[in-house]
Amino acid sequence: MQIGFIVVLIIAIFVAIFSIQNGDLVSLDLFLARVDMPLAVIIMVCIIIGAVLVLALGTTRQFKKRSESKELKNKIKTLENDKMLVDKTVNDLQQEIQTLTEKNNELLSKISELEEKTKTQKETIEIFSNEIKALKNELESKVDSDTINESVGTELNDEKSEAESE
Repeated sequence: MQIGFIVVLIIAIFVAIFSIQNGDLVSLDLFLARVDMPLAVIIMVCIIIGAVLVLALGTTRQFKKRSESKELKNKIKTLENDKMLVDKTVNDLQQEIQTLTEKNNELLSKISELEEKTKTQKETIEIFSNEIKALKNELESKVDSDTINESVGTELNDEKSEAESE
């Protein structure tokens, strides 16, 4: 703050020296009017008008920058809110993925259990099928032997009855 005061004081000293050196009257034609004024006053008025114009242009630029800054801050807030929503959605989706993975693992274990049961059932069916075939073959051989025995028995009985009848 003191540096600014020192700079303003130095400028004021230069302005005072300038106005002492340029104290001569000068005639100024301003559109339709003619005015006689000291040169230092005319230069000071021009400097003040220039400063006011620069101040006005700088102020509008500053207002624009402030409004842009506010817009950017609002945009940042909305983007942060959007980011929070996206992060929440991502977390929810990750949890859903985890639960689905767990369910998938459970289903895979059930599938493997069922496949194992199916395999044992197929083996059991094959064993029973072989037993049935063996029993069927045994029964067929028994039936064939009984049929042979009956036919042999009938032939023997026929021969006996022929022999008795003779």
